[in-house]
Amino acid sequence: MTFRFIAPDAIRSPSQRALLEQWDQLAAGRPFPAFAELKPDPATHDPRQLVAWAVEGEGRLRKFRAMYQGEHVAEAFNSAWAGKTMEQVVSMSLRRITLRPAKECAESGCAVYMVFSTVDANDQQVDCERLLLPFGSDGEKVEHLLASLQLTVVGSRPRILKHFDMQADVRLQGRIRSGFSTGATSEAAGDQRRALRRNVARAARISFARRSITCIVRNLSATGAAVEATNPAVIPDSFSLVLEMETTERHCRVIWRRKGRIGVQFS
Repeated sequence: MTFRFIAPDAIRSPSQRALLEQWDQLAAGRPFPAFAELKPDPATHDPRQLVAWAVEGEGRLRKFRAMYQGEHVAEAFNSAWAGKTMEQVVSMSLRRITLRPAKECAESGCAVYMVFSTVDANDQQVDCERLLLPFGSDGEKVEHLLASLQLTVVGSRPRILKHFDMQADVRLQGRIRSGFSTGATSEAAGDQRRALRRNVARAARISFARRSITCIVRNLSATGAAVEATNPAVIPDSFSLVLEMETTERHCRVIWRRKGRIGVQFS
């Protein structure tokens, strides 16, 4: 599985977007907040659709142990998860699309969003949207994950889960770094960022792995830029950027992707 950076607005569910924005604001300049800081608002996100996991171990020995399981999740899987690991509660057929994203979230410290689908008994596509959020007390090591699950249909959850067990196709998957909302910085810092950012239309060249691509820089600041390219999908998450009439090479990392554009942070 490849997890490219995606924009927060790629998340379709309004309640999951609200949860992501709260996570980002709590991070306040850190890669991720501490789990104790989270106070989900029941008015914007139903706690019955949440699962909290404790992260144990590292690398290949990393495990995810359930701390909390919402009622809707318990109903869908018809089992109690508290104290059990993800390997113990998820069927073999679904591990491919559950364990790897959890490991990606824990390793990268980024939010991970996925949409996977199946076909129900009426030959209708049913989507499941899954958002994973990392938490840790020191801002360096991920200690907890919060998972939100959303189905695009209302019906018998156990029956729908059986269809996912038989067939589950990944439609979208990606990572989202913290720091995308103005609430993640102080008001003064936000004002400074807006003052320094300016709209431009300058040709530039992207370089990576002995390849070179021409692009247009659409806005620019001291810390980042928005770049327009013909085929941004081929551009990796890290590359070098040189603007026309300049020789300075800026090392960039992608923080969001939208149709025809990518947002980068200079490192």
